Amino acid sequence: MAYTVEHTRRRQTQTFIAVGLLHGVAIWAIASGFASGFVKIVKDPFIAQQWQDDEVKITPVAPPPDVKPTTKPESRPLVAPRPDIVLGPVDPGIGIKPIEITPIVPVEIGPIVPPEVKPSPTASFAVRAAVPRGSPGSWVSDRDYPSAAIREEREGLTRFRLSIGTDGRVTGCEIIGLSGSADLDAATCAKVTSRARFAPASGSDGLPTVGSYSGSVRWVLP
Repeated sequence: MAYTVEHTRRRQTQTFIAVGLLHGVAIWAIASGFASGFVKIVKDPFIAQQWQDDEVKITPVAPPPDVKPTTKPESRPLVAPRPDIVLGPVDPGIGIKPIEITPIVPVEIGPIVPPEVKPSPTASFAVRAAVPRGSPGSWVSDRDYPSAAIREEREGLTRFRLSIGTDGRVTGCEIIGLSGSADLDAATCAKVTSRARFAPASGSDGLPTVGSYSGSVRWVLP
């Protein structure tokens, strides 16, 4: 084993010595001019003398004889165009005339008379209310009971308010309390309006005036 390692190291040493000798010979050849011939041989093909035969010469071409050089256009002064509006002579008859101002005459105003104020009539209100003539119970009877309400056995209380004219007659009827049946309420106003009579209400001046009366009708099945 030791012999093999020593033999290998000896071979490596000999190889290094041979490579060193080759490098030394190459350096000596370059230094002695051997390489100069080689460089010259390589450099000769790159001499630019062979390009002289291929040189391109440019000859200027004269312009055609019929082509005239362009000249600068003549400068002309700028002239404004003529206007289309023509001014005629001024009419001597046209001029500014003075305006005549008429003085304002003051108007004579007489004494101010206040308007006549008429006294408004005093409002008359009822001092005595309208009073029924006869018994209010006679205004509606069992014969006035609507037949449909009898068949359906409907009862109720209808409250009303009457407007009384100066002649004691009913001028209007208003239902102020519903009975729950429209036909009973309608029958109340219809019968009372046609049958009720009143002593008209009187005002503070003692004359008849409009009044009102409130009452009710209880509808009970006979």
